Amino acid sequence: MNLKSTTGKHILTDEMIEPRCLLEISTDMIGYISCDGSFVALNSVWEEVLGFTRLELQNSEWSSFIHPEEREEVLTEIEKVKTGKRVRPFENRFQCKDASYRWLKWRAIKDAEKQLCYVFATDITPQKQLEAKLKESETRFQQLAAKHVQEADLLHTLMENTPDHIYFKDTESRFIRINRSLADRFGLKNPVEAVHKTDFDFFTREHAQQAYQDEQDVIESGKPIEGKQERETWPNGQDTWVSTTKVPIRDREGRIIGTCGISRDITEYYRAQQAVEYASRAKSDFLANMSHELRTPLNAIIGFAEILRDELVGSINAEQKECINDIHISGEHLLEMINDILDLSKIEAGKMALQLETFSIVEAVEEVNAIITALAVKKDLDLTLNYNQNGMIEADRVKFKQIFYNLLSNAVKFTPEGGKVATELEVGTTELRAEVIDTGIGIAEADQAKLFAPFTQIDTSKSRRYGGTGLGLALTHRLIMLHGGEISVTSHEGEGSNFALKIPLQSLKRESNISLVK
Repeated sequence: MNLKSTTGKHILTDEMIEPRCLLEISTDMIGYISCDGSFVALNSVWEEVLGFTRLELQNSEWSSFIHPEEREEVLTEIEKVKTGKRVRPFENRFQCKDASYRWLKWRAIKDAEKQLCYVFATDITPQKQLEAKLKESETRFQQLAAKHVQEADLLHTLMENTPDHIYFKDTESRFIRINRSLADRFGLKNPVEAVHKTDFDFFTREHAQQAYQDEQDVIESGKPIEGKQERETWPNGQDTWVSTTKVPIRDREGRIIGTCGISRDITEYYRAQQAVEYASRAKSDFLANMSHELRTPLNAIIGFAEILRDELVGSINAEQKECINDIHISGEHLLEMINDILDLSKIEAGKMALQLETFSIVEAVEEVNAIITALAVKKDLDLTLNYNQNGMIEADRVKFKQIFYNLLSNAVKFTPEGGKVATELEVGTTELRAEVIDTGIGIAEADQAKLFAPFTQIDTSKSRRYGGTGLGLALTHRLIMLHGGEISVTSHEGEGSNFALKIPLQSLKRESNISLVK
């Protein structure tokens, strides 16, 4: 090839074009590989792509840069090139200087005269990465599609085999789909018969209206209704109790397009619950009546014992006086237990009303301390009362004092001689915080859980030694709850106990609604 100017002079000839010039002017990767398999010459694009300098690549075995997984296949094809055959373009990974790999698309052609192979390559790593992402995305889609199919099959299996009533409704509370269980309740041969119908087609107007309102509330608020217990009268006239949960259904954009409901028949459970409540009320009534009937003759026994003890009807000797004194003490103890039973029964039956009044907290507790002092002196106990300030509380004064009397008398009873019993009061802006702290025998951790249960003695050996009915703390717990408060205990065996309580300064003004059944 000869190129001439317009003046007729030669500007460029074939002989002036060197192979190295071809290498440098190309934007693709071009190189010469000797038939023994080593790089002879390369253009600068190889440096840009692989990170090696041309000096590092030249005279190196080119196949050593091919990814091990593809090396054997490439070498097989190169052998074909050496024999003069044309082979398809290759796509394989070449190692970079940083030990990573890049994808190259290349082809080789043999120059028989020069015993060289010309290699032309293009970096296709970005395309390969995109293909990998697309393939991964397609795989995820296929997996997701398979999952949806499985979920759809699972949903169908669940709906058709569960005894619960499952249904889907649109925003107008029209049935979209119901399961077989609900269709049977409706008296339908096929669940499809319910489509586009509403509860008004199957229930009383009052029940259907309530169901419609519940579903509209779910749609407007986006919040579910969970475990609502309600009575249902079915088209065949049968009555059942169900527990119903309704949740919103959303589309892909998060918009609410309907509701899903699940109702479970709890008729047997409801009847059992009613039976338990009836038995509990019957027991409370029996205990209240029995306690009331017992107090009348017991008061007479205590009164006559006091008359005999005080020798109001004649003198008695020392031995007789001791016997009468035992009768009096036993009668008082029995009366105390009966009063506790009566109070517990009233609370459980919801018949105990608080006689509210506003009074001084400190004065009320000091009145209790005055009574407890007599018990503490007998055991040489250090009895103290500390408070941050005085304040007024709206509560039942008698029951408020009973709370502190029970806690303090308990502390004195279980604290050995020479110990300490302290009452700490902290009057806040909305509630009273109080603690009754003793250095007594303490309570085992395992026993603390049943401490406030009625008729429970946590240790029979201690009950024989210290006495008690197991009602005091149970009643105290109920009285505190009746005032809208709470109580807790911290104790370690041999180190004493700390009973902490909180009571609102403003009464909730409510009657008892507390059950002994936990």
